[in-house]
Amino acid sequence: MRKTLLSTLVLSFLLASAPALAATTSTQTETGRLEWREGDHHLVVDANQGMVRITATEPAAYFGVRSGDRILRIDGKPVRTIADLTDTLATTSRSRLPMTVLRKGSETTLDVDTAAWRKVAPAAPPAPPAPPAPPSPRN
Repeated sequence: MRKTLLSTLVLSFLLASAPALAATTSTQTETGRLEWREGDHHLVVDANQGMVRITATEPAAYFGVRSGDRILRIDGKPVRTIADLTDTLATTSRSRLPMTVLRKGSETTLDVDTAAWRKVAPAAPPAPPAPPAPPSPRN
């Protein structure tokens, strides 16, 4: 009887906390668009339900991706929001980064030129200023 009651209590607790557990482990669901155009170059990136896709790119060779590509990872880091993508691109000092995309049902790793992407990615925010020095003791 005690064992059944204890099992019921544990099961009730787990079921009651399931929505809270699911909320902490779910993927980010940002919906957004990044659109950039300069001269003959054009790029549109859309994010929805934790997926980041290239909607348009002209010319495709400039950014190294194609329209319809879903960006999975950049430099080994998962990409679920536009910020995941742009933060990595804006803060790297490397000239090329590996980007894994899902293209026509297959994962493909591309070597993208970060100079092209840095024009699109917003600049990283400046570092916060150093705190002021403590006042000197009076004699």
